[in-house]
Amino acid sequence: MNQLDTSSFSDPDGFCQTLQRVQNTKSILRDHLFTSNPINQEEHQKSIPADCTSDHLEQNKKVSHQGCLPWWFIFVGWLLVIGTSVIAGYFTMLYGLKFGKERSISWLVSMVISFFHSLLLIQPIKVICLAVFFALVIKKVEGEDFQNVVFEKSEKTPGDENNQHTRRWEGSLYEPPPPADIERMKRKKILEQKAFALLTEILTYLGFMWMLLLVAFGQKDPNAFFLNQHIINSFTQNVPDSVSTQGVFMWANTSLLPNLFGEFQGFITDGKSKLVGNARLRQLRVQKNSCQVAGSMLTFVSNCNAVYSWEMEDMGSYEPGWNHSLLDNISTSTSRPWKYQTQSELRNRPFWGRLETYRGGGYVADLGPNLLQARGTLDYLWNNKWLDEYTRAVFAEFTVYNANVNLFCIVTFLMETAAVGAFRLYSELQIVRLYQAMDGLYFSVMVAEILYLLFILYYMFQQGKLMKQQRWSYFKNKWNLLELSIILLSWSAVALFIKRTLLGNRDLAYYQNHKDQFASFYDTATADIMLQYSIAFLVLLSNIKLWHLLRLNPKMNLITAALRRASTHIFLNLVVIAIILVAYAVTSNIIYGWELASYKTFTSALLTLICLQIGIFNFDEVLNDDHLIGGLLFGSCTILLTFVVLNLFVAVILVSLEEEQKQHKPSEEEEVVDLLLNNICSLFGIRYKNEKKLMGLDVNGSGALAVNNSRDFLNTSSADVNIYQKTGH
Repeated sequence: MNQLDTSSFSDPDGFCQTLQRVQNTKSILRDHLFTSNPINQEEHQKSIPADCTSDHLEQNKKVSHQGCLPWWFIFVGWLLVIGTSVIAGYFTMLYGLKFGKERSISWLVSMVISFFHSLLLIQPIKVICLAVFFALVIKKVEGEDFQNVVFEKSEKTPGDENNQHTRRWEGSLYEPPPPADIERMKRKKILEQKAFALLTEILTYLGFMWMLLLVAFGQKDPNAFFLNQHIINSFTQNVPDSVSTQGVFMWANTSLLPNLFGEFQGFITDGKSKLVGNARLRQLRVQKNSCQVAGSMLTFVSNCNAVYSWEMEDMGSYEPGWNHSLLDNISTSTSRPWKYQTQSELRNRPFWGRLETYRGGGYVADLGPNLLQARGTLDYLWNNKWLDEYTRAVFAEFTVYNANVNLFCIVTFLMETAAVGAFRLYSELQIVRLYQAMDGLYFSVMVAEILYLLFILYYMFQQGKLMKQQRWSYFKNKWNLLELSIILLSWSAVALFIKRTLLGNRDLAYYQNHKDQFASFYDTATADIMLQYSIAFLVLLSNIKLWHLLRLNPKMNLITAALRRASTHIFLNLVVIAIILVAYAVTSNIIYGWELASYKTFTSALLTLICLQIGIFNFDEVLNDDHLIGGLLFGSCTILLTFVVLNLFVAVILVSLEEEQKQHKPSEEEEVVDLLLNNICSLFGIRYKNEKKLMGLDVNGSGALAVNNSRDFLNTSSADVNIYQKTGH
C-alpha cells in the first residue's frame, strides 16, 4: 500500500476503501498472532490519510450501498409536480366559484393565518420544547476521564517462570475492594430500593386521592344548593318566628298551597319543578292528661298535656273532631286524617327536629293533585279542628323533580311546639340524583369509581401481606389501623351505593304505579345521606394519612417528634381546658338559658363558649341582658382561657419543640428523600444542592468517588500487570 498512490485509483473513495480493508485485515492478524512490538494506536491512526477519516469512510460506505434511480426519472418527478399543481389549482378555482367572493376570501385568509400561525408560533415552540427535552432528558453522557494505564511488556526471563503463579495471585490486582467501599455500596443499594418504594407509595397514593376526590365531587351537584335555596325561599317567605294553631292554617293557605300548585298542571309555582305524587300533612299528638298538675294548682288548672315523647304519643283512632275513639278492628281508609298510621305503613322514618325526635307515623291528610282539592281538604281540617291543644308537630311533606338539573328534592316542613302554644317553622330538604345523566362527567365519574375499587383491592392485598407477616402486632400500629379503616369504610360506601340504587329504583317503580298517592323517597334519601357521610369520612381519613407521608419532610418529622414528646403535658392541659369550659358552660346555661337561645341547653352553651375562643361571639345579647354579670362572666372566661391557659398550652409545645431540635437525629427516611431528590434532579439535568451527607458521602459526589477509586485501583494494579506480562503470558 505504501507503493500505491492515489493516482492509481480513478476516485479517492476507492483508495480509501482499499486502505480501510487492508487496515482491517492487519487488525485481525494482530489479534491472532503474537507480536512482541505491537503497533501503536496513534501510529495506526497516522498511517491513514486525513481525507479517509472514519466518519468519511462510514459516509462513503453508506453512499456506496444506496440504490439510484435511472436518469430519466427526473422527468417523471417534474411531471408529477406540474400535474399536482395544475389539478390543485383547478379544484381550488372550482371551489372558489362555488363558494362566492366572500367565502373564498375568508377561506384564503384562514389558510394564510393558519400557515403563518404554524410557521411563526406552533413550530418554534415545538422545536424549543423538543430541544429542551433532548438536552435535559435524552442528553449525551460524557465519557469518564480515566487515566490511561500503560501495561508494559518485557521479554521473558528464565528466573520468572518459577514465580509466575505466586506473583500472579499475590498482586494487588486480585485483591477485593476495601470493606468500607463494599458497605457504602450496599447501603446505597438499600437506600435506592427504599427510595423506589417510597416513590411508588407516593405516586400510588396521589392516584388514590385523585380518584377518591373525583368520586366524592361526582356524587354532588353544584345546582343542588340553588334548588335548595329556591324552594326554601318560596315556601318560607314572610313566616313569623312563632305562630299559633290558626297561624299554621294561615301559612298553609297563603304560602304552602299557592307555591305547591303553579300555573301548569303538576308543577309547582316556578313552572320548572314537577310535583312527584301528592303532598300530604302529617300530625303527631300526645295523649290527654299526659302530665300531672301540681296539687296547689288543681283548683285553677284542670287539664295538663305533656311535651312530645314516644311514650306519651297518641296512637288511637278517632272520628272527625277527635270525639269518639274507634275500635282497632274497624277498617277505615288510609286517606282519612283521623286514623293513626304507623311508620311502616307510611314508608317513613324518624325525624330529628329542633325540639324532639319524632316518629315516622301519625295522622295523615292527603292534599290531592290540584289546588281546588287541596283547599277543600284544608277547610275540612279547619272546620273539624284537626289541630288542637294536643298537637305537637305538623309536617308538610312532598317531593319535586327538576328536569333541568336532573335532581329530586325531598321536602319536609315542620311546625313544632313545646306545649307552650306557639309553633316554629323548621325545614329540611334532601337533594338526590336518581337518574344518571349520560354525559362526559358521568363516564368520568364511572371510570374513577372503577379505578378507586382497583386501588382498594391493591391496598387490601398490601395490608393482607403485612397482616400475615406481623400477625397480632399489626393492630398495634396506628397507621395500619388507619389503612384498615379506609378499606372497611370504602366497602361500606360501596354497599350503601348499591343500597341507594336499589331503593331508588323501588321508589320510582312505586311512583309509576301510584301516581295519585304520596311518593315516599325517604329510604332512598337516608341511604344517600349515609353514603355522603361515608365518602366525607373517607376523604377525612385519607387526608389524615397525608400526615404519614409528610414524615418525609424534615420539619414535619421534627414537629411530630415534638408533639410526641409533649403528649403528656398536652393531655393535662386539655383536661384543664375542658374543666374550665364545662364550669363556664354550666354557669352560663343557668344564668341565660331561660332567655337566650345560645345558652338554652348545656350543649349549646358549651359550643358558644368554644366559639368565643376563636372570636365568634355575640357580646351585645349578653351585655344587654345584664352588664355587670355578663361582663364579669365572659371577661373572666376570656382572660383565663385565651390569655392564660391557651398560652400555657402553646408554651408547652414550643418548649418541647426546642428540646427536640437540640436532640433531634436525622432519620434514615431523610437520607432516602435526599437520594430520591438527587435522582429526580439528575434525570432532568438539574444539580441538586444539598449539603447533607448520605452514607458518609456527598450524594452528588458518590459517582466521582467511585471513579476516583477505580482510577486508584487501576494505577495500583499496573505493576502487577507488568509483572504478569514479564512472565510471558
